[in-house]
Amino acid sequence: MGIARNSTLVLLAAAAMQLSAAAAGKDNADSGLIDASTVRAHMEFLASDALNGRGSGSRDEWITATYIAAQLRRCGLQPLGDQADFVQTVEIDRTEVAGAPVLHIAPGTDISNKQMLVMRLNTAAYHGPLQKYHAGAAVQPGAALLMPEDAVPGNGPELQSAGLVLWHETVARRAHWSDLSARTITVGRPRIVGLPAPPASAAASQVMLAADAYAAVAVLAEGSIATLTADTREMPGHTWNAVGTLVGSGDAEKNAVVLLSAHLDHLGARDTGVDRIYNGADDDASGSIAVLTLAEALARGKPLQRSVVFAWFGSEEVGGYGARYFVEKTIVPLDRIVANLEFEMIGRPDASIAAHTLWLTGWDRTNLGPELASHGARLVADPHPAEDFFMRSDNITLARRGVVAQTVSSFGLHADYHQPSDDISHIDFAHMTQAIQSMVAPIRWLADSSFKPDWVEGRRPPAN
Repeated sequence: MGIARNSTLVLLAAAAMQLSAAAAGKDNADSGLIDASTVRAHMEFLASDALNGRGSGSRDEWITATYIAAQLRRCGLQPLGDQADFVQTVEIDRTEVAGAPVLHIAPGTDISNKQMLVMRLNTAAYHGPLQKYHAGAAVQPGAALLMPEDAVPGNGPELQSAGLVLWHETVARRAHWSDLSARTITVGRPRIVGLPAPPASAAASQVMLAADAYAAVAVLAEGSIATLTADTREMPGHTWNAVGTLVGSGDAEKNAVVLLSAHLDHLGARDTGVDRIYNGADDDASGSIAVLTLAEALARGKPLQRSVVFAWFGSEEVGGYGARYFVEKTIVPLDRIVANLEFEMIGRPDASIAAHTLWLTGWDRTNLGPELASHGARLVADPHPAEDFFMRSDNITLARRGVVAQTVSSFGLHADYHQPSDDISHIDFAHMTQAIQSMVAPIRWLADSSFKPDWVEGRRPPAN
């Protein structure tokens, strides 16, 4: 362990030295220039195997936040974290399953271990009648719903009244069955210490059955009683945010804030065979680097009228806990945030739009995107509306509290999403550098203007 820790620290120091040297060589450069070597240097550390995939709530996530904090101090930003530092430590309590859950369906059918994957568990003890679902059927409240063999796992409205939903294994999940069956299972929603407990989920627990287990259940009579039981333990944990600011110079404007954000965590390492590290180069080292290099570029330029806050949220991949903490225990009153731009997956171009262009989620929800585009941003509407990306990044946590908050991306639905192959070898650094560069002037304009974006009538998302 000592060797691994020392290797990480050596890499950290080397990366910081490389960045400092690059910065020193740019003293006479354009203050708004995004340096391609700096972009690559950040990526070579954040998406390296040394960070073991930056797993949510892991020591590697903490190292990531600390690395970002060091760069913010080097750029001359002011800290907004704990104890005059740039890092926020968030305490989280969760209930975890200890051992393998057991699904028993009378008479005498017991399923456990690698015969099933627990996809969601809202209670450690379920009890209800078996119902075999078919399209258009009325779901018995609280039933253990056996879905058709060819049904695609999801959360359709017809499932909402069930207590437990049982799916047949899919080809995609069978390919990673060993890894998925070994992962830690959380019961219900984790709780952020010091904040109100989240409301209990109304969604059903969901389990995927191996083909032989599904066949055994399929021959049982409807109304057979199903029970799902699991031993549990309470597990304290943490996640980490990194937060800093450039304080505005305008007498009135400095109290208005432009928030630039990304998430710093990814999926960590899993037992998937040859390549076990989910490096998360595009998701979301690329967005983290965008915010980091924008902080550096804006800090080098002339003072801005409005304040700009830069935030990197932890544990986005497992429920958005860093962003929720930022919103609920905010160091910046939400009514002072004029806009939030979240950067997510900009490391590769999207073939469905023009080269070196980014897209904005929720384009038709606010007037922010068109206004930024009119001031030079190479920004267009999200070309994948069916994916509902507006609801799938940390921006939604702020948007539900009324902040105009949208995500900047160029994710082209590539097959490396949430795979070990999302690594540095697939990053298009020319695209990534130019994409970040294209946002410098428009963001500077936003920070120097009196423009306050607003929601289009009826398009603001409802509060939780």
